[in-house]
Amino acid sequence: MAQITTYQSGIAQASAHRTINRVVTDYLLRYGLSSMQWFILGFIYDAGETGIRMSDLMRKVHTTLPYITNTVALLESKGMINKIGHEGDSRIKLVRVDAAYISTVEEIEEGLREHLRTTLYHEDGISRAELQNYITVLYKIVNNNN
Repeated sequence: MAQITTYQSGIAQASAHRTINRVVTDYLLRYGLSSMQWFILGFIYDAGETGIRMSDLMRKVHTTLPYITNTVALLESKGMINKIGHEGDSRIKLVRVDAAYISTVEEIEEGLREHLRTTLYHEDGISRAELQNYITVLYKIVNNNN
């Protein structure tokens, strides 16, 4: 392959992002979630029983506190998460996945992984190693710019 131009790689990156986002969005619709709601729910799930502070969640997702506040309120209204008090400081509120919704989060993760495998990776002939390389490069780009 000849040297790829910046505009060609830019188009490829944007197109790949849109394609992946479309596949993820289509799958998450059956659970009434947007991609960003799923990402936020996932980080809350990762925090476990102890929960996560909204300010920490904001940093993990790289967004604003008002956006996190609104999204948390929406997820809470759907019964997916709940707020709990911090043991050491009553001013701090933590969020965690509602116990009744934990199995649904696990179901979504497993189902979405399989959906991505079948609709993108398998059909497009992307190997596990190629996908791992792609994800590794994405993490390097993100980590180098934070």
